[in-house]
Amino acid sequence: MDPNTECNCTASELMIFPCAGACSVGQLSNDLAKRMSQDGIGKMACIAAVGAGGPMAIKAANEAKIVLIIDGCPMGCAKKIVERAGVKPTLQVLITDIGMKKTDQLTYTKEEMERSFQMTLERLRQVPR
Repeated sequence: MDPNTECNCTASELMIFPCAGACSVGQLSNDLAKRMSQDGIGKMACIAAVGAGGPMAIKAANEAKIVLIIDGCPMGCAKKIVERAGVKPTLQVLITDIGMKKTDQLTYTKEEMERSFQMTLERLRQVPR
């Protein structure tokens, strides 16, 4: 594959970057971003493309009005990735803030998803538009 091949990243008013880590809270972050995107709340974006230095992904993130980071835990991997790419996050949400424990299991409950969804919506409402 040509290393100069670009992704199809385009900007949106609200870009959502989940950490998608290999743990319970990371998988919830990814599925939460997917749910928000499917519900029309924002556009799920590719943290891997930003981490790889993809110019289109970084450009799209910089053009977004709101950059939402959904990190699973205080390690803040997604936030660090976008900041290293020169993107300024508007809001970072931590899944562990709902009281969920980070485990090496890749599962979570419906209740944990719902609490994370509601927490994220509440914090988004506080962001100046």
